[in-house]
Formats: sequence, C-alpha cells, structure tokens
Amino acid sequence: MSVNGLHEADSLVDMEAVEDTVDSALAIRLMMPEREQIDATTRSLVRHLEDLLTLDLGFDEDPDVREMYRAAYALLDLKRRPTRESTQFGANEYMRELARHTKRLAAVYREERGNGEARP
Repeated sequence: MSVNGLHEADSLVDMEAVEDTVDSALAIRLMMPEREQIDATTRSLVRHLEDLLTLDLGFDEDPDVREMYRAAYALLDLKRRPTRESTQFGANEYMRELARHTKRLAAVYREERGNGEARP
C-alpha cells in the first residue's frame, strides 16, 4: 500500500536512530573522536543513508532530490571510503560528510511523510 507516495516498508526507517547518529557525527567537540568511534558511526551512517536511498523520495520529479541521490551514491562509492590506512582526520571528515548527506535525505523523507521540517 502507498500513503503520500511512500510504501508501508518506508516506515521501517528508524528516524530517531538516524537523527541520533547524525547528531553524534556532527556534534562540535573539543577533541576528535577516537578512530574506533569514527568507524562505528560511519558504519551506522552508511546503513542509514543506504536505507533512505531505497525510498521513493521524489527522485523522478524533483531535480534537487535527484542531485542529493547522485551525491550520496558518489559518497558511498567504495573507492571514496576511508581505509585502515586513512588518517583519523580523513575518516572523521568522511563521517561528517556522510552525516550531512544523511541529514538532507532524512529531511526530504520527513517532508514527504508530511511530518517534518523544510529541506536544509
């Protein structure tokens, strides 16, 4: 079934978990998080972003959403992801970029569902 163009499976996105992970990644800190925390947050953000990308958020109708999808898929490309050899700073910057993309698509998701704020 479909409600406002979204399918029942769309309700499986745990927006609270998405928002908590994004907030954690984008929090202002006096010190950079430990690499293990960066890697764990990155893995969570990748899952959240991939979940959002599976939804019909108006890709065909809205060029802005289409660009968000393109940018997110480019960011998720395995060649762009940090490796064990990447610096802690580089891994942290990648994590924060993932968080920004996830936050934008989450805003579109909330807007499409009719219970959210305007897009950033």
